[in-house]
Amino acid sequence: MNRKIFGTIAAFAIGGSAALGVDCGEAPHAKLAIPNGDSAEAENIRVARVAVVAYSNEVDKYLTCMDGRASRILPYLTKEQKIRWDEDLAALHEKRREIQTEMNLAIREFRKANRQ
Repeated sequence: MNRKIFGTIAAFAIGGSAALGVDCGEAPHAKLAIPNGDSAEAENIRVARVAVVAYSNEVDKYLTCMDGRASRILPYLTKEQKIRWDEDLAALHEKRREIQTEMNLAIREFRKANRQ
């Protein structure tokens, strides 16, 4: 066990960031306010939609980076760490889907409330 830990530390010290690949930074955080479609103004819906699209693009960029990093780092992770890796990325993707769905519902409500 000690040899394995020492080997990993030595590989990191020798290879530095090349051993682990590029740092993708922190996962994007959603700090979005989705307006109530029944009572929102058109501008509020537009601004929220632009924010949701920008957040979604950041998630795509992060997930793409993490996919590229996975091939270099996963061989060094324990089974539990690999499970956590997958769970964290799946949770980020699911959070994005929830926000997109919420935004789509708000748009539908807005359109329904503003039909003449």
